[in-house]
Amino acid sequence: MWLSQNWFWLTTGLVIVGIALGNGPVIGLAVFLMAAGFVARFWARHVMDGVSYQRIIPENRAFQGEKLSLTLRLINDKLLPIPWIEVRDPLPEGVLIDEARTANTGSPGYVYLVRSTHLSWYERINWPLTLETPQRGYYRIGPVRMNTGDIFGFNAVESDEEHWDPFIVYPRVYTLPELGLPAERPFGELKGRQRIFEDPSRISGLREYRPGDPMRRIDWKASARLQALQSKVYEPSATMHLLVAVNVHTMTSSWQGFQPETLERVLSAAASVANHGFDTGYAIGLVANGSYPESDRPMRVPVGRRSDQLMRVLEALAVIHPLTMASLETIIDREAQRFPFGATLVCVTSQMNDALAASLLRVSEAGHTVTVLSLADGEFAQHLGRIRVYNLSTVMKALEARDKTVGAPQ
Repeated sequence: MWLSQNWFWLTTGLVIVGIALGNGPVIGLAVFLMAAGFVARFWARHVMDGVSYQRIIPENRAFQGEKLSLTLRLINDKLLPIPWIEVRDPLPEGVLIDEARTANTGSPGYVYLVRSTHLSWYERINWPLTLETPQRGYYRIGPVRMNTGDIFGFNAVESDEEHWDPFIVYPRVYTLPELGLPAERPFGELKGRQRIFEDPSRISGLREYRPGDPMRRIDWKASARLQALQSKVYEPSATMHLLVAVNVHTMTSSWQGFQPETLERVLSAAASVANHGFDTGYAIGLVANGSYPESDRPMRVPVGRRSDQLMRVLEALAVIHPLTMASLETIIDREAQRFPFGATLVCVTSQMNDALAASLLRVSEAGHTVTVLSLADGEFAQHLGRIRVYNLSTVMKALEARDKTVGAPQ
């Protein structure tokens, strides 16, 4: 570093000494070093011009246990060659299948993927990689750091790019028979008869208020304009509504922390239910007492039947954080006010308390179908009346053991 900063004065001094001594070789050496210094300085100044780094991920979403293809591309789009360059790209620890050189990043859960090479003029290099997805979650690759220099090694050049690329790993999804649930009418829905519901998202008109109309049906603006209470009239819909309610509490009290294995089973069961509901024609949605990363609100995906609805639910389950923002019973009570008559609620939980049990019973008594999928090791102490309770703990553990055996190297 000291030499690269003071090369001009050193070579100038060497020229003066050579002239004073009348020594031609010393003068020639000094001139050569001065010229080399100018070349090195010019090279270092422009070595990163036209250099770009790309990550090509054909598909940045996968289910847990699947593999992702990734191609790293380094391009030198100029005449000036690059004698050496080192690329350090942060990526999640434990996802690399190919043997590759890695280094510590200082950030928990991430390592540097280190690649070194040289680039001729207008050259591009591709590094294909395969990533495995052992854990569900939201991951980022990058930002990249590149180190290079001039041809003589006098000057070091460092370049940091702010761009990063995400990929999402969904929880494992199982069929209902794999979970030990009946393939026919698993949540008590009627089969062979089309049910007609009012869809609160589609308002067809107004009528006079009738005793017994819920407050949420009243159109207050129209009531004020007509000086009489007016109730909304909703369009009929044959679409069945399925809301999956996820309890991220895996311990009796939140201050005790959480059990990672149990939480993953809860999320996998919830993903399986959402997948089944979407495939069988439900309008599906999700609520949870966990939150999105860096968010202070409980997670909610409104019930819908859009083409990307299942993807939205799975993405929410992939990134959900175990930190709770509210109690699940509070969330369910608030969400139940939006339920059309006959909607289905599936609560996936490993913990049950009196408040949550009371909330589920209120939803059931209001005419909705309620099912509980339990990931507890035993039965719940709370009485849930006619609500169906399926204990999936043993089945999920067996499926995990099967998946590990199938995915183990032979």
